[in-house]
Amino acid sequence: MWYMSRAVRTRVVPAKLIVSSVESTPNPSAFLLKLDSPLEDVTTTEGLRGQTFYKGRCPASLTDVLACEGVVSVFVVGRMLTISKDARASWESVLPAVVNFLGGPGEALAASGSVRPTSATGTVEVSVTGGVSIRLQVSQKMPIQVEAAGWSGACEPVRAKLSARFGSAMGLLIEQSGDAFFKGRAWLLRGQRYPELDEPLEASSDLLAAERRAIAAALEAELADIEAAYPDDRLASLVHGSKSAARATLEAGRQDDDDAGDDALLSLEMVDVLVDEDAAAEGEGEHGPTVALRRLAAFVATGRGATGARRRAIAYLGGTVGRGGDAVFNVIAAAFQNEKAAGLRRTAGDALSDLGDERAVPIAIGALADPSKLVRWRAARLVGELGEGVAVVAALNQAQFEEEAFECAFEMKDAARKVALRNEGAMDGGGKGPMWKQIQEGLAGADGTDG
Repeated sequence: MWYMSRAVRTRVVPAKLIVSSVESTPNPSAFLLKLDSPLEDVTTTEGLRGQTFYKGRCPASLTDVLACEGVVSVFVVGRMLTISKDARASWESVLPAVVNFLGGPGEALAASGSVRPTSATGTVEVSVTGGVSIRLQVSQKMPIQVEAAGWSGACEPVRAKLSARFGSAMGLLIEQSGDAFFKGRAWLLRGQRYPELDEPLEASSDLLAAERRAIAAALEAELADIEAAYPDDRLASLVHGSKSAARATLEAGRQDDDDAGDDALLSLEMVDVLVDEDAAAEGEGEHGPTVALRRLAAFVATGRGATGARRRAIAYLGGTVGRGGDAVFNVIAAAFQNEKAAGLRRTAGDALSDLGDERAVPIAIGALADPSKLVRWRAARLVGELGEGVAVVAALNQAQFEEEAFECAFEMKDAARKVALRNEGAMDGGGKGPMWKQIQEGLAGADGTDG
């Protein structure tokens, strides 16, 4: 909400309204924001029904949010807001501005470094909470150096090179690629660190000295994390181009083109017929793989055919939980790794999510390095839904070091959070499986059924 005084635009924010958390959604063009209290001028319930608002048709509390460049709509349910943006807009600029217009981030959200604070005009402003901004310079996925910048602007940013291990590996890369290594250098934003200091900032008599200590501590912690994330074998793989076992092609369940022949190829119309046949059989109580289901799996296994037909078949197979067995899982997993079209790989990732088979986790970890941003985003979400164990968290953290796309890095970080909660046995935020399945199981449990 705003009022005008002497041509100066001044923002009025309810004292207790803050954004307590930001979460990803199944749609990469939408984020879920949770407030600590409902918007005063919006009336909804905490159920599944809510209201959608657009620019020019919204309450005062959402006027500035919808005025943000790239924001398309806001869906409100109780204290939860789903922000949808134009596909061409960047979350890296949209999300901080939206959070700011809603009252700013809560303490936990600010400490996470996921969303940087912004000024009332939507531009990034300097943190005054002791947060040290970290950047990592890379080329050809090889870390080069780290930069740490304070919050006041009075201290010069400090850069530090990595250990001799990285220097040796970098030298080999330069020998192989020459000028391409230097031309490919880029700085990646790594968020903010909030190092613990011996003396609280508010109690310090020399704030600049305290800021320098914070910068040094944050830089040391970041360097240690990178050292741990890149053991010798990982550096060697960057130099020599070897692929991890998780990226190996899954051939189980696939058929060679010569064996399958053109008879295995299907048109979209034929896929629809087989889908109807299989669905009808399931409705009559068939719990195993039908002839129609096997033909759909064989079609997907060929790796050929019209894109629309393949997309339809892959999506349908994902919904046949428990009926297709290993054959269905294997062909979808192979499609996730091997389909030439990024859109089909993403559809296969959706299907693996629907199947809910934990064997998809190492495959998804391999796909965190997929050339397509959309597939990397889907892979991170899949790992967050099904992954467990310390090694999975470590793999997600490693992937963040190489990720340049904001929404992908955010999803990887959020997935690591979910897996860590699951490792601790926490149900709040650490539930397993896609959200629709968690909701379905929760409703079934509330009804006293098994789901």
